[in-house]
Amino acid sequence: MKYIILLFLSSCFIHTQNVAEHFKTKQFEVAIFPESSNEIMQQNRFTPTKEEIIKAENALKSKLKFINNLLINQSSTPIIHRNLKKYKRQYFGYINDKGERILYINSLWSKSYKDNIWLNEIIWISDGGSHYWNIQYNLETNELENLKVNGYA
Repeated sequence: MKYIILLFLSSCFIHTQNVAEHFKTKQFEVAIFPESSNEIMQQNRFTPTKEEIIKAENALKSKLKFINNLLINQSSTPIIHRNLKKYKRQYFGYINDKGERILYINSLWSKSYKDNIWLNEIIWISDGGSHYWNIQYNLETNELENLKVNGYA
């Protein structure tokens, strides 16, 4: 009986550990997923550094308004560049075909995620409007690319 309880407690402990590093400041709250987490792409991965995250967050703050000028899928949900602090973000690093280091940024409306599941796996949502969006940040060019804002169900 003691072994069963010990096994149960150890399995609970394993499930509560976060896969990603939780990095929080007054300006943002993010999950940095390591190279070993194969959530999005299987190869050419790297683990983003906190310095790279800060660089990407600065780009979001200063450049997102321009890339978001069409306000796609933001008529009845938040305008993303006006509400950056209200999103939690998941960061994944990969190297593209040109050899450039890219940060894939997956953004989630904070009020929807009170638990830590967003620190353990990528959150894929098909709808929800601008409560969910993603973008890529090219570390070599300092540019934001491929903004995708979810539609409505």
